Amino acid sequence: MDAYYSLIRRTEDGEFVGWVPDLPGVTASGVSEAEIVYRLSRDARELLDKIVAKGLPPPAPSATDTLPLGDRHGLYRRLLLVLS
Repeated sequence: MDAYYSLIRRTEDGEFVGWVPDLPGVTASGVSEAEIVYRLSRDARELLDKIVAKGLPPPAPSATDTLPLGDRHGLYRRLLLVLS
C-alpha cells in the first residue's frame, strides 16, 4: 500500500487546484475538492503502475513536516491519499 500527501488550495476565482509533490506530473484542477481528490488518486495510481511496470521502486513519500504549509496565495489543505 502506498500513501502520499496531496496539497490542495482554492484559487482566487473559487476553483481548486491540487498536486502530489512526490509524484511529478500528478496535478489536477476543478470546481470541487472531491473532484480534485478523485483525479489526483486516479492519476497517482496510474503513474505508480507505470513506475512499477518499468521495474523501478515507487518514490518515497515525504515526511509531513517537510511539506509546505502554503504560498503567497494562501494555505494548503493536506490530504493523505492511500493508494492500494
